[in-house]
Amino acid sequence: MKYLSIDAGGTFIKYAWLDEKANILSQGKKPTPRTTKEDFLAVIKEIWGHESDEKGGICLSLPGTINTKTGFVHQGGSLTYHHQLNIKKYYEDELHTQVEVENDARCAALAEMTSGHMQGIQNGIVLTFGTGVGGCFIINGDIYKGTHLLSGEVSMLICKDLKTYGHDAVFGNIAGIPGFVKRVCDMKGIEPSDGKTVFEWIEQGDQKAVEMFEKYCYDVVIQLMNLQLIIDPQRVCLGGGVSENPIFVSGIQRALQNFYDSLPYPIPPLEIISCAHHNDANLIGAYYHFQKQHSKARS
Repeated sequence: MKYLSIDAGGTFIKYAWLDEKANILSQGKKPTPRTTKEDFLAVIKEIWGHESDEKGGICLSLPGTINTKTGFVHQGGSLTYHHQLNIKKYYEDELHTQVEVENDARCAALAEMTSGHMQGIQNGIVLTFGTGVGGCFIINGDIYKGTHLLSGEVSMLICKDLKTYGHDAVFGNIAGIPGFVKRVCDMKGIEPSDGKTVFEWIEQGDQKAVEMFEKYCYDVVIQLMNLQLIIDPQRVCLGGGVSENPIFVSGIQRALQNFYDSLPYPIPPLEIISCAHHNDANLIGAYYHFQKQHSKARS
């Protein structure tokens, strides 16, 4: 039996076929449609239809505020066409298979809690960096969702005056990777490049790129400090494709230590590491969520 796991962000739909032990058998990605939910569904149908072996269902990792019991997406984050959609019912009706859906950062946290760097951690935070920033808080060994499922929506954290800065005031636009890449390219006066190229500039010591990265890390660290004072976690795991780059992780670690050194009073240092599953965490966690939901149904 194979399971299709989908991790959709604002730029790409990443997908993987997994076996029943959560091993990734094959994977790929396609551009995320920016148009309608029907166009998004068409991409999933294409991926689903290419596999002829026996298939057990579809595991969805999506941005937004999601009720996992009903499959209802209250707000779809960067995929605004999923607002107010029961995506579980919609996909089960269209594809005639079992479907489960969970918020992307919570999928990453579930992957890390089950077989990654959050095993045994009672209080922790998982942050996934992509188009925006996904967040999940682990409290007393469980994923905390809050009263209205809003817990962990760190992309919506307000970091500047909204009237003055608009969308640029929220953490998702400040710390999202495409936004950072664009700011670096704008400062250098060139057409937007990809993240890999920008981090190569940083590694090579390009002055403008390094200065922008240090500012970026400082902005991230300010919110990490706020979260530390609220949650007091043992560990923070950084996920998303950029977490595979040691420059990214070490830059945030270094900026956090510099911030601690500037404080007039000591604060226990926060452990910052990358997710064990890196960019596959959402895919693996979506499968774990699928199995968790169906084990509940059987019990």
